[in-house]
Amino acid sequence: MGNLSCMPCTNDLGFGIMEKISVWTLKSLEFYKEINDLYMYHVLLYYKIQKIPQSQYEVQRHREVCKALQLNGRILISHYGINGTVAGTKESIALYQAYMNQHAAFAGIDFKESTSTFMPFPRLRVRHREEIITTDAPDQYNIWNVGTHIDRDTLHDWFIRGEEFVLLDMRNDYEWEIGRFAGAVKPPMKYFRDLKDCMGYYEQFKGKKLVLFCTGGIRCEPATAMFLQAGFEAKDLYQLEGGIVKYAEKYGDDGFYEGKCFVFDDRIAIPINTTESAIITGHCAHCGDVSDVYYNCRNKRCNKLFLSCDACDVTLRGCCSNICGDVIRDPSNVRPPRASIYNK
Repeated sequence: MGNLSCMPCTNDLGFGIMEKISVWTLKSLEFYKEINDLYMYHVLLYYKIQKIPQSQYEVQRHREVCKALQLNGRILISHYGINGTVAGTKESIALYQAYMNQHAAFAGIDFKESTSTFMPFPRLRVRHREEIITTDAPDQYNIWNVGTHIDRDTLHDWFIRGEEFVLLDMRNDYEWEIGRFAGAVKPPMKYFRDLKDCMGYYEQFKGKKLVLFCTGGIRCEPATAMFLQAGFEAKDLYQLEGGIVKYAEKYGDDGFYEGKCFVFDDRIAIPINTTESAIITGHCAHCGDVSDVYYNCRNKRCNKLFLSCDACDVTLRGCCSNICGDVIRDPSNVRPPRASIYNK
C-alpha cells in the first residue's frame, strides 16, 4: 500500500482527514493493538443511496483508508451508492466515520453501531458492484423511486396505538426464524435476491398499509421500488429507516421485536432484548425444542445452516444429520473452525 501521507488531500473530495490517519493515528493504533484484549471491537453497519462519481476510484480509496485504520469487513460501492459493514477499535471506527463525513458523497450517513468481544470479520473486502444489494434484477426497479421512510419512533407509536398495518420482512427466511417484529409475515424467499420471483405472493396485501423492514434498511430500498413497479400504491408503502438495528438501539428491551437479529459476520446473531423477558422464536431442526443458535454443518461438503439446541448439537456432533455425522468420522471431512462460522 502506498504512503497515505503522500496522496493528494483535496477538501472537495473530503480527504482532509488523511493527514491524521497517516501521522498520529497509525502510532495510536499500534498502542491499541498491543492492549486489544482490554477493548471491545466496534462494528458499523451503514449504507447510502447517492450518486458516486468515479465509483471505481472510490473502491481503491476505501481499501487504502480501511487498511490504514486496520478495519476488517465488507464494503460494496456502485455508481448509485455504498453499502458496508466494518469492524475495528473504537478509535479506528471514529476516524473512519470522520473520513466519511468529510466526503461529499458519504456525508450524513446514519451509522448503526454495535460491539463484539472479538473481530467478527476475517478480512477486508472492498468491491465494485452494479448493485450494492443483490436483487439479480437491476432493470426491474428504480432505486430513486422508493417507499416512504418512517423512523423507529413512528413504528413504535403505531404498535402502541394498535394501528392497522402489515409488517413484511425483507430478509432471508432463516433470518426470520430467530427473530422478527411481532406479527411480521414470514418472507417466502430463501434469499432476498429471490424477491423478484415472489411478487405474486404479495398481491394479497395490495390496498393494505404495508411496512417493510430488514436488518439495517438497505434491502427495503430496492424492495419498495419493486413493490411500486408491481403496482402497489405509494400511499400504502412504508419502510423502516435504519431497520431492526436502529429500532433496537432505543427500544430493544421494551419494544416489539422478538428474538435475536441475524447478522452477516462471525457473531451470527445479536441479542435485541437483553432482559429475562426475551423471547426465543427459533426451534431446533432436530427435536423442535426452542433454540436461537445457528450452526453450519461440520461436514465441509454440506455447509447447511441450521438451528440446534445444545443437546442435539452434542448428539449429532455439530452436524445437520446422522448422515453428515458419519461423514465426519473421517477428519479430512471436518470443516475448519473459522470456515464453519457464518456460511449459508
